[in-house]
Amino acid sequence: MKKLNFFMLALFLVTGLVSVNAQKQQGSIFSIARKQVKTTTIATMVEYGPTTGTLNGHDWVDLGLPSGTRWATCNVDATTPEKPGKHYSWGETVAKSQYVAGNTKTYNKKMDDIAGNATYDVATQKWGKGWRMPTEMELRELLNYCHDKYVQKGGRWGREFTSIKNKKSIFLPATGSRDGAKLEEANGCGLYWTSTPHTDNFNNGAHMYTFGAANGEPSIGERYTGFAVRPVTDYDVNTDIPSDGQTNGHKWVDLGLPSGLKWATCNVGSDAIDQDGGYYRWGATTTYYDGKKYAKDDVQRDITGDAHYDAAAAHWGGGWHMPTVQDFAELMEHCTWQWTNIGRRKGLKVTSKHNGKYIFLPASGAMNYTCDAYRLPNDVNKWLKYWTSSDLPGQSTSEAYYLSAFEDHVYFSTNVRGSYGYCIRPVIK
Repeated sequence: MKKLNFFMLALFLVTGLVSVNAQKQQGSIFSIARKQVKTTTIATMVEYGPTTGTLNGHDWVDLGLPSGTRWATCNVDATTPEKPGKHYSWGETVAKSQYVAGNTKTYNKKMDDIAGNATYDVATQKWGKGWRMPTEMELRELLNYCHDKYVQKGGRWGREFTSIKNKKSIFLPATGSRDGAKLEEANGCGLYWTSTPHTDNFNNGAHMYTFGAANGEPSIGERYTGFAVRPVTDYDVNTDIPSDGQTNGHKWVDLGLPSGLKWATCNVGSDAIDQDGGYYRWGATTTYYDGKKYAKDDVQRDITGDAHYDAAAAHWGGGWHMPTVQDFAELMEHCTWQWTNIGRRKGLKVTSKHNGKYIFLPASGAMNYTCDAYRLPNDVNKWLKYWTSSDLPGQSTSEAYYLSAFEDHVYFSTNVRGSYGYCIRPVIK
């Protein structure tokens, strides 16, 4: 069969031409793919769930970070964002008059990460359950997903972090540090502990963040030194949906489809229904920025279940695989589709016409070369794109089918296999 050009594809989508054999001809799927979905107005929906809130009397801001971590608006012992609060040796919950190795209880002691351990975590000790110190990885996530600049607020210099995803911000004031009895660089530099020890440094170091007027960066500090602490709290909205079972630790829902196919509740690379998971090139088992390997042009077949090319089969095993274009077509024919939001994400709620059960496909956008600067997907919460395992047969095999949804339509299209990273929702018999 000759390659379908964009004109032919549009013709099939608009007119809904039907073919008798879906495996040999693509026409039959387009009549289903062009069906209009029930929608609400996307612009009126809540972006990433609530973006501000209070826990135990302390305010937090949701910066739209992938982990869901919420950052406090103030330091421990501070009553406004501009105040530095007190200084603490790493792993201690009481401020001191002298900061030396000899009076530091974690010095020369092998330690695990102390986040949430009220014996060592001053945020948990002082602010209560649910608050803790940020880990090293959460600090790096903050730096990667926010723009930061050195600004003055309330008469104090500091660094303001503004989310790339939802434009919310927090302010970390200059705090200085304490060494011995001396307070150093209190007006210009900020030094903040994380909860993560640095065990290579004779068990005396811990990961921290330091900044000045020029820049800020992760670093390692001596545990005895007194730094400030900015607490964090976890995203705690219940986003579980009813499931009927699990295979290899991954939950599935039986939508009562004629084929008997079960659909996973989450994407590959995620264990939460409102998180996108990994973005993959078609035929790749590594994520978009983890490797360039994707299916070669001579793979002229559907890749479902082939662990060399199918990311669902490769990572989940146990019979999990990518859905074919016919599998998605069955889902469209036997379910209603509605734009909504669950937890942190907008997306499509796909509800069975047979038994009322549903899955949720977050609007995860896509990765491409324009994402290189921050390695963040485009059009998150606006556009839904998921790979199928189905290649585009014909003279060229450089394209494959994906499911797309935008505004009030859900449909199939094709794209170059190696140019775009889309999410994958696994299925199982």
